This record gives sequence, C-alpha cells and structure tokens, in this order.
Amino acid sequence: MAALARAIGVALLFAAWVGAAWVMSGTAVRAQDKKTVWDKVYTAEQATKGKVEYDNHCAGCHVKDLSGRDGGGEGPELAGAAFTKKWDFQNLNQLFSEIKTRMPRDQPATLSEEAYLNIVTYILQANKYPAGDEELTPDSAALANILIARSSAAVKAAAKEQPITTGNLVQVVGCLQSGPGGWLLAQTSAPVRTENPDASTADQLKTLAATPSGTGTIRLIGVYSALDEHKGHRMEGKGFIVKDPEGDRLNVVSLEMVASSCAQ
Repeated sequence: MAALARAIGVALLFAAWVGAAWVMSGTAVRAQDKKTVWDKVYTAEQATKGKVEYDNHCAGCHVKDLSGRDGGGEGPELAGAAFTKKWDFQNLNQLFSEIKTRMPRDQPATLSEEAYLNIVTYILQANKYPAGDEELTPDSAALANILIARSSAAVKAAAKEQPITTGNLVQVVGCLQSGPGGWLLAQTSAPVRTENPDASTADQLKTLAATPSGTGTIRLIGVYSALDEHKGHRMEGKGFIVKDPEGDRLNVVSLEMVASSCAQ
C-alpha cells in the first residue's frame, strides 16, 4: 500500500531543527544515506592507485608503512591507534579536505582531485576499513555523510546511547484515532530511531504487527491526506519528532497500516 501521507514542509523543518548536521555545501543528504567507513565505501582498485600516489608523494614524511614519526618520519601517523583516535567520529570530507589543501607539505594542493581521493582510500585500507564494490566519490556532501569510527561496535553503541530529541527521524506504532486537535496515535510503542523515512515493506509491516502496545500518545502533524478509513487501525508512523512536555508530536513522513484492528 502506498504511503498515505507525506509532509510538504518536512525538509525545511528538518533543516531548521538540525542545521548543518546533514546539510553540507548546500546539498541535503537524506537520512538513509548516512554511512561509516565500515560500510565498504571505497574499492580495492582505488586503494591500489592510492598506494602508488602515497609512495610517490607522502611516504617521504609519513613513512612507507604510514607509521609517521613513530617510524622515523616527520609527519604524523596515518595508520594505527593515533590516527583512529584523532579522526574518531569525524567525517571523510574533513580528512579529504585536509589532505587536499595541505599536502604534500612542500607542494600543497598540487595533485589531482582523483589522486587525493585515492590516497584517502589507501589510508582507509591501511587502517583495515573494508573495501567494497562502489567507488568513493569526491562529492563533498557524500563524503561529509561518511563517519570515521574506530570500530563498528562503537558507532552502534553511541547511537543507542543518544536520547531521542526534537528533529530525530523516528518510527512508532500505535492506534490511529481522532481528537480535538486532529489525528493522533494512541497506545504507542516507544519511538525508535530510524535512518529510512520511507514506509516499511509488506514483510516489515507484518513483523511490526507483533510490536506490543504501549501507553503513549503522539499527535500527528503535517498530514494532508484523508485518514478516516484507517481510524481504529494499528499504524506505523515515521517522521520527525517534536518533543514537548505537553505531548510529543510527529511531523509525518509516512503512515502505513500494520493491522486492521488495534486489538492484539
């Protein structure tokens, strides 16, 4: 079933709430595009080319094995604990920009964009981040949305530890009802973060049907389609949450039926 509702002003509201977090160089980056360096963001072929560029232009200061000063070189370590600690939870655009504008030290910004990008992929490979089938591109917005992290487990742990706040994209399951202020979801499950604003697939909706009912209520905003036919149905709502002591609201991105009855 196609999504019943999509908020026209979602992009503007989201930009206002979270500012530059996902909007880089004037290009909005969708939530589902967020990645880390553990997501196979470069190819082995790029890293092979990057090694050639590194050996020719970087090894003189950073040493052949990227050990930098620890290996007798003049530049900082580019592989190992010191590197991953420095760059932990920064993004690839920051790394790419620093290398592109400042290196080589005696002739900064003299290599091609492709050469600099390939050097970045070689550094990723040297730090044991996995290669994949898709090439890394020099697009600044895409690079800014790839997080450098020492371990994939640390990324997941950090995401779990972060409380849900206004502007987060969330998923919630509840019973669709109408009230004095408009439509709402009652008996809702606890909102959970999601990186995909699109409605869930049919199989995913079947799984969601088993989600236990909760005691929460969340008001729906940004709904521009008639929902009367789904009153009393159990629904999946996705959208940007507005935290409010007087009652949370969901700026709806998608709304799909999970079950034709609120009873479980």
